Amino acid sequence: MASEKARLAKDNGNAAFKAGDYATAIGHYTSAILADNNDPTFFLNRAAAYLKLGKNEDADRDCTKVLALSAGNVKALFRRGQARSALGKLDDARADLNHALALEPANTSVKNEIIEIERLVQQQNLRQLNKATLDSRPQATPINVPPKRRRVPIEIIEPDASSPLDPRITAAPEIKLEALSSRKLKEETKPAEMEIPPSKPQTFMDAKRAREASKTVPVSGGIFRHTGNHTIVTRTTNESTTSPRASTPAPVSTQSTPSPPIKPPMTLFQFTKSWDSLRFDDDRWSLIRTIPPSSIPALFQVSLEPELLKSILHTLRATLEQSPDSDTRNVVREYLLAFTKVQRFGTVMLFMDKHERQLLELLREKVNSSSP
Repeated sequence: MASEKARLAKDNGNAAFKAGDYATAIGHYTSAILADNNDPTFFLNRAAAYLKLGKNEDADRDCTKVLALSAGNVKALFRRGQARSALGKLDDARADLNHALALEPANTSVKNEIIEIERLVQQQNLRQLNKATLDSRPQATPINVPPKRRRVPIEIIEPDASSPLDPRITAAPEIKLEALSSRKLKEETKPAEMEIPPSKPQTFMDAKRAREASKTVPVSGGIFRHTGNHTIVTRTTNESTTSPRASTPAPVSTQSTPSPPIKPPMTLFQFTKSWDSLRFDDDRWSLIRTIPPSSIPALFQVSLEPELLKSILHTLRATLEQSPDSDTRNVVREYLLAFTKVQRFGTVMLFMDKHERQLLELLREKVNSSSP
């Protein structure tokens, strides 16, 4: 028999399922399973919610768990057949549905699903047949056509023996070399002499001294050295006794650099990237203000994460503490209401700790109170 906590979580999950909030229903069914994992009804209901969200692998796993706890469960066979059909496992889906039909021959839903499976199998077989037909066709071999050759007429012109040749052409020119530079040629570089490797240390102490001598120790600002040669720095009379960094205060900027305008994000990925790049609550509040409250549920859909919701709540609290006027409270109230309308908001709250839930209640009290 299920515990009282498990039954309460199941009732909350059924209410969320009827309202169409399948993600929240999955959270309640999971709480019921954690309280009592021997009741197959909790797994069966969660599988139905998984099918609504298209999570077919999770639905297949939960239905298999139901059949392990309750063999011959017709609903589990039917829902596992639907999940496997969506995953493309048509043979396994047909086996589950035929088993369910054998247990309940008058079940109309099972019969309709079997008809749909047979139609998908026929389409799959037809596609495979068409592919095999295309692969079996002989491919045309390309004909190699030799390129056309172009004939270019060449005319040979022979010199006339009767015409005298130009003596400037026939006479070989006289070449004279002159010194253009007085620089000496580079001397041949002598080959570098081979370095004789140092002799190996004979004792352990010799090896230690050689290792210490080969180390390069960076010069630091202290007065003590590892070699024992300490250096004491003496100050001259011309030097000041106070450090310039200590005597001169750091300059304080009197003008704040204006932040660049924040573009409204079009997708949740753009919002998360812009949110993580901002470090101040004022900039994050400006990013939230670029999104109308009515667009918050459509932007987040079912992808609101607990860590992101925590940081948004902290930003809203900082905004109210900085500007506790009525206009700010009204705007924050609209955004709080918009975030509660995001899908999976109830499931996300299950993963929030006690302090974060108290922060949400505190924000609700502040925006609903008349006094700042």
